[in-house]
Amino acid sequence: MILMRRLKLTQRLKLIRHLFSIMFLCIYLYLMLLHREYPDKQSSYSLRAMNSDEYCHFKPSTDQFILKYKPYLLTANLSNVKRVKPTIERIRNLLEIIRSKEDTYQLLLERFGVFDMTNPTASLKAYTDESNIDEIKTLYNRYIKLMPDNKTIHVDHTIIDYLKQISSYLSDGLENNRTNRFQVGCLRRPVFVLACDQSFFNGLQGAIRTLDTYWPDHKIAFYNLGITSDQEELLREKCKRCEIIKFPFSDIGKYALYFGTLKFYSFKPFVIQDALRRYGTIIYGDSSIRFKSNSFSPILIDNYIRGFAVRELPSRSLPCYTRTGTFDWFNQSYSQYGDIAMAETDLLVVTDTFLTRLIMKAWLTCALESECIMALGSQSKCRGSSSGRHRYDQGAMVIILTHFFFP
Repeated sequence: MILMRRLKLTQRLKLIRHLFSIMFLCIYLYLMLLHREYPDKQSSYSLRAMNSDEYCHFKPSTDQFILKYKPYLLTANLSNVKRVKPTIERIRNLLEIIRSKEDTYQLLLERFGVFDMTNPTASLKAYTDESNIDEIKTLYNRYIKLMPDNKTIHVDHTIIDYLKQISSYLSDGLENNRTNRFQVGCLRRPVFVLACDQSFFNGLQGAIRTLDTYWPDHKIAFYNLGITSDQEELLREKCKRCEIIKFPFSDIGKYALYFGTLKFYSFKPFVIQDALRRYGTIIYGDSSIRFKSNSFSPILIDNYIRGFAVRELPSRSLPCYTRTGTFDWFNQSYSQYGDIAMAETDLLVVTDTFLTRLIMKAWLTCALESECIMALGSQSKCRGSSSGRHRYDQGAMVIILTHFFFP
């Protein structure tokens, strides 16, 4: 009897050990799967992150890739016909406006690395080792030509197909239907760019704290728009990785007297351009920005093609927050933009590309023209809702982007 009890007890113990082994194996497999999924969710640099003295080789080139890309859905062909979209006429009009202002501002702009349309081959220079300058020059010379009168711009008709391909690629990515993702063997570390004056210094410290949490090993470039000496001393003490750059208000103010008035936001395109020429790939954030993750890798990869990433505000129509004078400066009618959403400039991801060179030159030129950035004497107008406060830098930026990206 005792022997039988011992036998049953032994069998039960074996069964319990077997069950524990199975449970342990299940938990182990679960943790392994969880660990494999984690990098994708965090979007940490699963690609090899580059140091500043390395070069990122693109195979294939962005140009070759985008021209051969097979879209899942030809978004540009399905766009609302009433919405503004890239056309040869609109692109030519924009470039001719920029050219008409170039002789006035080019001496200043070339200090910020902005090319000269009268001599693009010589003036299109690499910003950093990462600049794909050969491709930038190739695309510029393929699609854009200044005519002998030094006023008229010829835009090759094939640029529209190029822009359609880019917009379709980006749309496929948003819909998770992309059939072929652009492949890079390495990913350049972005530099985070912040800017403020003394009034927003407390907010700046909050932005830096979130960067310390999610991006502790990335460089921060801070543009001093007028902080106090005590605040600068505190920043140098608390943020060892911060490079402090004094914004050249006096130099730019010679061309635009209002530049020192921060509420007009004319400084922002210049902060972004100066950082872009220094670092090549940047993530710009206002002092109010709070970073809540480090999931920027997909955006950074797509930016090798797109160059300029913004966050739309779908509930805000562009004409409702942009004075009609700004549209007039671009030779555009506000009534054509009713279906175009405003976009924010408090968080921008910018990479040096062919399109970025054009976008930034237009945005900088607008910032130097009070009729464009301020548009005093005019009001915002929109259909079916009350107009909001004029968004100086935002409205101009969105108008420019509609020349190159299909909605």
